Amino acid sequence: MDELHHENVVVNTNIGIRFWRSQVNTSGYVPFHWHSSIEIVCVLAGRLDFTINGQQLAVTADQFIVIPSGVVHDVANLPNTAYVLQVPLKVLKPYVAHPEQVIFANNQLASPAYAQALDLIKKFAKLQLHHPPAFRFDSEITFAALLKILFTRLNDPDRQVPNTNNVKQLIIFINNHSTAPLTVAALARRFGYNPSYLSRRFKEQVGISLIHYIYVVKLNHLYNDLINTDTDIKQLFQKNGLTNPRTARKFFREMFGKLPNDVRREKKSKKSAH
Repeated sequence: MDELHHENVVVNTNIGIRFWRSQVNTSGYVPFHWHSSIEIVCVLAGRLDFTINGQQLAVTADQFIVIPSGVVHDVANLPNTAYVLQVPLKVLKPYVAHPEQVIFANNQLASPAYAQALDLIKKFAKLQLHHPPAFRFDSEITFAALLKILFTRLNDPDRQVPNTNNVKQLIIFINNHSTAPLTVAALARRFGYNPSYLSRRFKEQVGISLIHYIYVVKLNHLYNDLINTDTDIKQLFQKNGLTNPRTARKFFREMFGKLPNDVRREKKSKKSAH
């Protein structure tokens, strides 16, 4: 079941990692999930908002973030362009003991090490995109230099990846049952916890309240339905188990910067323009 909520790396480089240039032209949201790899995301334009290790981090142009293996995180995006590197743990083990336990310091924007790592990410990307002579040699050299900085100068030796196994099972259930009328009390009964304890533990480990996350997952499906179907908005609220339209609209505006009616209106305007 976990396979539905963490990503396995499909390697596409000579050094055993996955790299791609991502370009997204719409706003969006990826619910909480985790990787069986280290993920590096470098934003070239636009903005990505991560919730990771209970902290909210905005990543804008000429900034990057490193997501440890197994750490629960989500990401909301505005239109953006980014480089993404996914590094399997087996690639790291010749260099680092227990790479799955390493936490990275993602708030070192002013440090020389951060600037050097940013330059190396961009250099590696150019090598992969343009394939100059001997790019395989240079890619491996550049990648090794990047790993050295990340694991020796931008790591956080005083912290380790938290154990979030119980929270992960809760996230899986919410993601798989997003259209059901989920409540904190019902989830607490299902997982054998006191509702207050479950809510507190969830917020401590992932950074937002449990009820807020339930709405976020439902509203993400609502947004996709609004732009991909012509179904009446009231019916879409019912389909996605949004029984409190007033609260749903409030959270929807916080997520997407507009109301559901505005999204549907923009969709119709674009359709008529074509």
